[in-house]
Amino acid sequence: MIPVAPVVELRGVGRTFAAGDVSVPALAGASLSVGKGEYVAVVGPSGSGKSTMLNLIGLLDRPTEGTYLFEGIDTSDLDEGQRAGLRSRRIGFVFQSFHLLAHRTVIENVMLSTIYNGMPRLERVPAAEQALIRVGLAQRMDFLPTKLSGGERQRVAIARALVTRPALLLADEPTGNLDSATGGAVLGLFDELRADGLTLMVVTHDAQVSTHADRAIHLRDGLIEAVA
Repeated sequence: MIPVAPVVELRGVGRTFAAGDVSVPALAGASLSVGKGEYVAVVGPSGSGKSTMLNLIGLLDRPTEGTYLFEGIDTSDLDEGQRAGLRSRRIGFVFQSFHLLAHRTVIENVMLSTIYNGMPRLERVPAAEQALIRVGLAQRMDFLPTKLSGGERQRVAIARALVTRPALLLADEPTGNLDSATGGAVLGLFDELRADGLTLMVVTHDAQVSTHADRAIHLRDGLIEAVA
């Protein structure tokens, strides 16, 4: 049997930012492997490097040291166009703010990802419908986001991330704008997606959120402090 490459593999990855004449490390020497179907939480206080790690893994930024392999592909060998193509095809994003277009219907918001992804036109509506059914919003497809609750809007954002059938779902504080009951429902959906075999990485400062994951990566001051 041919070994399956990890979805995410960081090898001594670091990211340093310039602050005047001083270089400030936001992430240093991070080594991490996330296999297909794993559910991993990245936890730590503000300023610990969580968002920097998410931006690197999501191909929104490049490391200043080390190597990042995505599904076995060395991303340092890719130009910006290739990185954008890989990101749109294989990585889904869910953020604390829902980033929905208020003047577009729910299904139109979800279909936007299929346009950027290059999905054939005839496949876009069926794919968006299936994604919305998967997150329990079959009856809300023609609604405007302003007519939805916060939890429903986050589900639309999740459907938008799922519609391109990504290899990895990255979520940044996905329950941060939700009350505890609604946030719990969103985490329950993540549990279902994990059971379906999707690979998830959730960035959070909330220890309760991390209890849903298979394991948690603890960051502090840009360093991986522990893996639980």
